[in-house]
Amino acid sequence: MAKFVVHKRGFFYTDESFEPVDAKGSIAGIFSSLEEAKIEKRKQDIISIQRLGGENAVDFFFHNEDFDEILERLKKFYKSEYNIDIQDDYFFEFPESISSDNAERFLDILNLTFHDVVEYNDDAHLDPNDFNLEEMDLGEF
Repeated sequence: MAKFVVHKRGFFYTDESFEPVDAKGSIAGIFSSLEEAKIEKRKQDIISIQRLGGENAVDFFFHNEDFDEILERLKKFYKSEYNIDIQDDYFFEFPESISSDNAERFLDILNLTFHDVVEYNDDAHLDPNDFNLEEMDLGEF
């Protein structure tokens, strides 16, 4: 039987934006079913986006090929939910306080995730120290 592990995703800052990397980060949970892991992944993604209050939102989609579409969706969202008009298309902050519902909306608009679900054999030994991305100068959220 397999086990499903929720790993934080690593990000590298390029001086323009945060870019995800193909490295498994910290373990956020270990589950016996894929469905349980997916539920926890979404919960952890919500917590991660809620921690971004005050960070430049553009840093998370600057190089996205759908930049203009994402920007327009965020402008509408900021106006409708926070009554904020975005003035600078390249710098605007996530709100300091983000509800769970709004966190889900941000995740959907940005098409962003901060975690991955990885399947391991049941007999795989997982040492949390093997997943320390800070040693590689990568950030986790």
